[in-house]
Amino acid sequence: MAFLLDSKLGFGMACAIGAAVGVTGVVYLRHADAPSAAPAMASSWDGPAGPGALTASAAPPAPARAVGPDQQPLLDAAGRLAVNPALHRLYDSFLKHGGGEQELRAWLKRTLRPPALAQAETLAGDYARYLNAEAALRANQRLAPPDPAGMSAAQVEQLLAWQQQRAQLRERMLGSAVSQAWFGTEDADCSNALADWRTMRAPAGSEEVGSNELRARRLHGAVLEQRRNERAQSCASQLMEERKQ
Repeated sequence: MAFLLDSKLGFGMACAIGAAVGVTGVVYLRHADAPSAAPAMASSWDGPAGPGALTASAAPPAPARAVGPDQQPLLDAAGRLAVNPALHRLYDSFLKHGGGEQELRAWLKRTLRPPALAQAETLAGDYARYLNAEAALRANQRLAPPDPAGMSAAQVEQLLAWQQQRAQLRERMLGSAVSQAWFGTEDADCSNALADWRTMRAPAGSEEVGSNELRARRLHGAVLEQRRNERAQSCASQLMEERKQ
């Protein structure tokens, strides 16, 4: 009987030990098969680490499309400021017809990001100073409004001299690139209009009157003279335009 009890007791202990070993093995295998967790920092980077790399939540939102009030783009393909007629109209809308330089700078800060923002702010200061200098220079010219019936030769010469002085002022204060992009077409059209007016007033046989001019006079006569006078009048109005406060 004692042997039987000892055998049952030994068998029970063996079963208990075997069960414990089995549970331990299962737990070990589960941990061995599970993939190792990635570091928490790795999921917080929106792109490779390095200078300027920010977490997705910390990065400032970029404007979807930087455009002026007329919906024309203000940036080039590389994200730099585009010195084009749209930018000129934007600046004039604040500096000549709107709330002034402070409101322009506030608008630029809301709309642009570096490096275009710094470029736009520098140009805003340059253009504001240019407009003040232009107004002072114009006041010294004492330009007389053109007679609707026609301008005199003296007035045309005065307008041409004023246009040249203003162009030189722009070159000094804004640079060649801005001056050409913003004013080049307008200045060329105005110069051509005044030059055509002078040619129209020149007598036949003078150096200013060639064969093409004589032919145009024969074919179009009074209509040609009226059209040239209108263009010269429009140019005079543009050259004498006062800055609107």
